Amino acid sequence: MTAAPTRRDARRRPAPSRTGFYVGQAVVIDLLLAVGAIAAWPIYRSTAFIVVVSAGISAGHVVAAMGVRWRWSGWWVALAALGAYLALGVPVAAAGSLSSADAALRALVSVATAPVTGWKDLLTLELPLGSYQATLAPTLLLFLGSAVAALSIAWRGTRWWMPAVAVSLVPAVFGVAFGARSLAAPLRVGPVAVQPETLVGIAALVTALVAVIWRTTDERRRALATASAATGVVRGPGGRRRGSAARAATAVGMVVVAIAAAAVWGPWALADQPRSVARSVVDPILELERAPSPLAAYRASFTDERYDETLFTVTASTGLDRVRLATLPFYDGRTVRAVDPVTGTADPMTSFTRVPSSLDESAAGAAVVTVRMGTGTGIWVPTIGALRAIAFEGPRAADFADGFFHNAATGGAIEIADPGLTAGDAYRLDVVPEPAAAPVASLVPSRTGPSLPAEAVPASLTEWIEAQQAGSGGSGLETLLDRLRSRGYLSHALQLTPGQTPSWLQDLGEGGFQSSRAGHSADRIGALFTQLLDREAEAPGGSDADLVAAVGDDEQFAVAGMIIADQLGFNARVVVGTRLASAEDLPVCDEGACRGGDLAAWIEVQDAAGRWTPIDVTPQHESFPSPDLEQRRDPENPTDVRRDEAEPVLPADASPADGDRPAQDAPDEQADLSALWTAVRIGGISLLAVVVLVGPLVTVLAIKALRRRGRRRRPDVAGRFTGGWEEYVDTAVDHGYPAPAHLTRQELALLFAQGADGGAGTRLATWADRSVFDVAPPSTEENDEFWRIVAAERSRFAAGKGFWARLRARLSLRSLLPRTRPRRR
Repeated sequence: MTAAPTRRDARRRPAPSRTGFYVGQAVVIDLLLAVGAIAAWPIYRSTAFIVVVSAGISAGHVVAAMGVRWRWSGWWVALAALGAYLALGVPVAAAGSLSSADAALRALVSVATAPVTGWKDLLTLELPLGSYQATLAPTLLLFLGSAVAALSIAWRGTRWWMPAVAVSLVPAVFGVAFGARSLAAPLRVGPVAVQPETLVGIAALVTALVAVIWRTTDERRRALATASAATGVVRGPGGRRRGSAARAATAVGMVVVAIAAAAVWGPWALADQPRSVARSVVDPILELERAPSPLAAYRASFTDERYDETLFTVTASTGLDRVRLATLPFYDGRTVRAVDPVTGTADPMTSFTRVPSSLDESAAGAAVVTVRMGTGTGIWVPTIGALRAIAFEGPRAADFADGFFHNAATGGAIEIADPGLTAGDAYRLDVVPEPAAAPVASLVPSRTGPSLPAEAVPASLTEWIEAQQAGSGGSGLETLLDRLRSRGYLSHALQLTPGQTPSWLQDLGEGGFQSSRAGHSADRIGALFTQLLDREAEAPGGSDADLVAAVGDDEQFAVAGMIIADQLGFNARVVVGTRLASAEDLPVCDEGACRGGDLAAWIEVQDAAGRWTPIDVTPQHESFPSPDLEQRRDPENPTDVRRDEAEPVLPADASPADGDRPAQDAPDEQADLSALWTAVRIGGISLLAVVVLVGPLVTVLAIKALRRRGRRRRPDVAGRFTGGWEEYVDTAVDHGYPAPAHLTRQELALLFAQGADGGAGTRLATWADRSVFDVAPPSTEENDEFWRIVAAERSRFAAGKGFWARLRARLSLRSLLPRTRPRRR
């Protein structure tokens, strides 16, 4: 016969200590927060992130413990957490700003506004962020706030403790939502490939189950211990072990099934699938869409006013021969541009992001390049090679860093600070030199047909390609581009000023001037190839020197080369920049000083392996176009001009895309509004900080005022009395009085009086009871007197209390929360 599962002890045991409960609850919450830190690690990849997470969780423990120890209300806990965040923000989340008082002040402003504006930095910066400026401030606030909220709920809650587990999972959700657009490389464990994101999800699931099981087990153990201490009846250990084993087996089985399903199904389901995260749908607001294409303004650099102006000066080591200003991958038949006219900034080719730290720390062979600006290049920032990091110099370095955006896919960069880079501004680039260009003939196209729309490709261009019979692939592309360049003629102007020779024509030294229109629309490119076809029809079988007919410059020939490469199946793009060195007789920057006349445009072609190869397309200028073709003109019929009857006819405005730009009128003098803008900006930031800090407090006051107004203006008189009684009780509750639900109104009035004259409260209770139960409810005059007594009672509750006690009562949330009847023991 088995022993009884329970036994009675004459001595009652003391209740178990709460210290173990607090420590154990903190440990399981910390496990959940640690999983969130692992999920958010790829966003920063910096030791500063570990310091921020550790400081945030530790400060959260302290604030939550102080709130439990001194029984603070939710408002005081929130204010303490906010104070801890502001105190730790600069030294922990923006430690690099402690070098100067000015930088520390700016960092303090960034930390204070991070709860509202910090998400923008997290979504518009290129990952990893490192410890860039104050980007760690939102993470500090997240982990500190999650720790405070989760521990406060878990330590104080008896029944509603489950939200603590959900709050502890918020950092893990943050790591996923603000992470990279693409999945990390899978981890291989033997034949099984597991995504790191899957492992993070499994860890979050396991730790959440551990937290739930620990809490339920602890509550069961404490309930049994309390019952044992009260009754002396002790439950045998066998039942506890069997119950714990069953629950543990169930939990382990669930976890094993979930892990097996995720490991097998996850990689297959997520293969080649884009990852939808917050940065996938939020793009930086840039000036790209409003900025004109730099190729459209290309010819303006060859006027005598700008030809010898120094745009910028480059100090670089040997082996770096091209400076990139703008990369223009898209052509719509009118102009080439950096933004896709169809998809806009959603295309990866136009995904400009800020550079927080090093873009590719694993790259070897980095070089340092220094660029000092002259007259400048607008929003386009000169870069060389593959960018790793950029560091601006001077007093506006922080502004330039905030306004610098880089496109990793194209290598282009822009600066949108207002004002932008001006004369004297400088920056240092850490770059990786691009590999040596492969021979054009060795390139293999990545597709079998063109990608440009048919309306953007001139018919004369496709006709000319077919007439050359150059073949396909890299060899065909090399042949076509060589013939295009050798049968073209360089010209940067539509006409010459009588008696003057432009600087660009003097530097050429050979040949002569030939007129050419600006622009690179499909019509302009079509006219270029029409000239070639007409000349080939007149001189079939002639040499390249005999077939020179296409007149233009890099603006037209770069677009023509891009379309030719596209027709052969190559991805191609136009690059505007300068050359530091050239194997051909092409303009280069003398001693690194790049002038307006050194500006050039070339194309980059991508082969099947994904490599981009630069190809020069500048036409030759030694062989002048054949006079047989160029001297053909419409017959000139002499006309007698009567000057007294002649009327001048003004020409139509020329299109900037298809001709030389008309001279711009002198800009109107405008008032300097920079000081006003600075004041408005500072005022806006200050107002935003005030709204963040004071907004919740004002909201509570407004809710209570609207509630009081609604109660006093109820349509029926009886409702106004009951509403006034509710206002009386809520006021007492906000001032710390208990309001048990089982007491009558008369009993509550005596309870709120606490030894004082309870006549006022008793009158309120009597009137409220009459309004509900009496056949004839009180009159309107009595209602006014009722609400006057309610106001007097509110003053009585606040009398004798200090300022902070009265403010705490005004902001208390106790009256806004539902009050339930107490459970019977």
